[in-house]
Formats: sequence, structure tokens, C-alpha cells
Amino acid sequence: MYKIFLDSDVVISSLISHLGASYLLINNNVSVNFISDFSYRELTTVIQKLGLDINKLKILTKDKLKIIKMPKDIKKTIKVYKNYVKDPNDAHIVAGAVEAKVNFLITFNLKDFEINKIKEKFNIKIMTPGIFLQFLRSK
Repeated sequence: MYKIFLDSDVVISSLISHLGASYLLINNNVSVNFISDFSYRELTTVIQKLGLDINKLKILTKDKLKIIKMPKDIKKTIKVYKNYVKDPNDAHIVAGAVEAKVNFLITFNLKDFEINKIKEKFNIKIMTPGIFLQFLRSK
């Protein structure tokens, strides 16, 4: 069983379409999927802005996503993880992946992360949903 941390964009994509890689990834039976409580709050805001059904997120978190509790001090989290991202506002994603002790961080925004630094320091591989599905098929 693979442990993966999902960036918010992957979760939103899975809620928008049941045909894409994000949906297939979240609904597979070979991974345990994590988001952080910070990401969950972020997701609820984005879902409201996009006019999506918040109940779909609630069902996902009940059935398909595990929520990791992050330290309350987000400023400290950003300070610790800011060197692993291009935008300090994304530091919480790396922090969540480290906290969840995952092997993979799945995102559409590869350019936002210091991929090699994260792999070297935390042994976390970063890839898109489609690339991860190809990885699964190769096993």
C-alpha cells in the first residue's frame, strides 16, 4: 500500500471530473491518501468559490482521504519548510507530506516544489496524478 499526500489541486480536480487521473488516483485501492487539516480548510474555501458541492469533499474525507493534524503555528511551519518550495504559502504541503510520513506527494504544480531537495531530505517523490498512475501500472 502506497502512502501519498495530495495537493489541494488534485482533490479539486477529482471533484470536478470523475474521468481524470485525479479521480482515478483517489479512488484506487492501492494507496492511502492524505491531506492536512490546513489543506482541508483551504479546500472548503476553494469549493465554495467554485460553486462545487461541499458534501462531495465530506464524503471523500470520510471514505478516501485521511486528514493529518498540523501544528497550530503555521508561521513556524512555513519557516521550517520554506526552502523546499518556490512560494512560502506552499510550505504547508511539504510539511503535511513529511508529517504523514508518505512516499509520494501528488500535485499538478511540480514547478512550485524543490523536487530534488525534498527527495534527498525526506525521501518523498513528487509527481502528477497521471505520472503516479503510470508508476502504479509499471509495478
